[in-house]
Amino acid sequence: MLVIAPINTGLKRLAESLGNEQMAENSNAGGEVVAYPATQGFHQNGDVERRLAAILAADVEGYSRLMGSDEGGTVDTLKRCRQVIDNLISRYHGHFVGSAGDSVLAEFASAIDAVKCAYEMQQELWVINADLPMNRRMLFRIGVNLGDIMISKSDIFGDGVNIAARIEGLAEGGGVTISRSVYDQIKNKLEYVFDNIGQHLVKNIDEPVEVYRMRMTPDDLPTVQFNPKKRTAILSAFAGMAALLVVQIAGYAVWTNFIAEMEEHVNALGLRPVQLTNAQKKRLAISSLPQKLRPGTTFQQCADCPSMVVVPSGSYIMGSPDDEVGRHPKEIEGPQHRVTIARTFAVGQFEITFREWDSCVAAGGCKQNPQDRGWGRGNRPVMYVSWFDIQQYLQWMGNLTGQEYRLLTEAEWEFVSRAGSTTPFWWGNKVGVDKANCLGCGENFNGAMTVPTGSMPQNPFGLYDTHGNVYEWVQDCWNGSYAGAPHDGSAWVNGDCSLRVLRGGSWGKQFKDIRSARRIKSPPTLRSGKRGFRVAMTLPLK
Repeated sequence: MLVIAPINTGLKRLAESLGNEQMAENSNAGGEVVAYPATQGFHQNGDVERRLAAILAADVEGYSRLMGSDEGGTVDTLKRCRQVIDNLISRYHGHFVGSAGDSVLAEFASAIDAVKCAYEMQQELWVINADLPMNRRMLFRIGVNLGDIMISKSDIFGDGVNIAARIEGLAEGGGVTISRSVYDQIKNKLEYVFDNIGQHLVKNIDEPVEVYRMRMTPDDLPTVQFNPKKRTAILSAFAGMAALLVVQIAGYAVWTNFIAEMEEHVNALGLRPVQLTNAQKKRLAISSLPQKLRPGTTFQQCADCPSMVVVPSGSYIMGSPDDEVGRHPKEIEGPQHRVTIARTFAVGQFEITFREWDSCVAAGGCKQNPQDRGWGRGNRPVMYVSWFDIQQYLQWMGNLTGQEYRLLTEAEWEFVSRAGSTTPFWWGNKVGVDKANCLGCGENFNGAMTVPTGSMPQNPFGLYDTHGNVYEWVQDCWNGSYAGAPHDGSAWVNGDCSLRVLRGGSWGKQFKDIRSARRIKSPPTLRSGKRGFRVAMTLPLK
């Protein structure tokens, strides 16, 4: 990991490696990235110039693995990530000091700006990673320290830099750590939540450094912290066990203790199931997919897995005509365009329920334990889950079943909602009575709260509740119109990816808001009592 680098050579080297000629040309003349100001680094009396500064250090977790498996794809992803990082450093008044490979070093005059920049980096990088397979995601670790730095021409060095680089290594992939010096400056001034993860010895620093971990979401609880000395001793004992059979019993005992600590750590991250009851295990027992997956085939891989139905391939006109009753006054539902879905795929017959989500929480796969507003859980659609929360559920389902569960793309969602229709609702032009859960939509379902999934008639594709009940998150980034939208049903990954799309309307909304063409935008971090989701599955090729 790079700690310091000359701005003129380091920035040029990075720019050239990423193919950014404009950045290379501007490395001496300013530009979008604010370069670290060159200075002689000495006062008139010959002393090295010093100052107090907030230092942000970042690198990629598992970068060598990513490069080893797909060098070209890793460089492409790094380009996208660096564009986000560079823009945010500039936005928060930072100075880019240097970078090589996967590492970044920046200096800020304000600790508050540095921490806000670090948080926004991780949020925006999440958007990039959400569109990548799990094994190709580029997770940055970020450390921020406030300390004394020394300046020599275009370089900075000293304890302030060293500590930032070291505590960055204590962050999880996708996480942020800060030193006590930073925490003292920002506490009670920012809305972020931090957990004290103890004092840590830092190389070349005499005194231990007290480190805090930022919660990236409100329920992002701290993981178990390993003691580095303890880990080294345990691993050494295990190596000795392999070489010297005479210490096998003692070595086994130490290794067992290490495994127990590792499991506790992994459970806290939601990467491995916690201890389940026999009843829970039975409900998660996986069955194989049907041999023939034709349109209309339904299947459910476990008792607490979503019930899926195979939908046909096909073509349809996406968006609404100008004269559709209730059409949004802006052009967000147009221009209409033809979309062709070339392959069959599977879709959840129902919105994901509390029962299904709670099973993920119980198994350690999902961290968010959403409230139900006192309406009940069970078969009611889960709510108060963000787009980011849903990624944990999808990962857990994939690990559990070995299949690719995912969010629908926006084009897929409208295709299955319409189910062959061209009208505002799959059943016709008017909302009718008790066909959807929204304001004024019926006698029994008046839109005052959610209702159990499957309470309404199913559409011709075998789906329930595509109109009303809860909004459904989809994969796509937000775009204000369909100009330039994909025509093959794929997710639109360009546009404003700090916002994601929701479809279908919800309880408490009027009929015009639950039409097949209606679309809204939302930050992917938002949790709401009107937002849930439905899953899709990419079917294996035969």
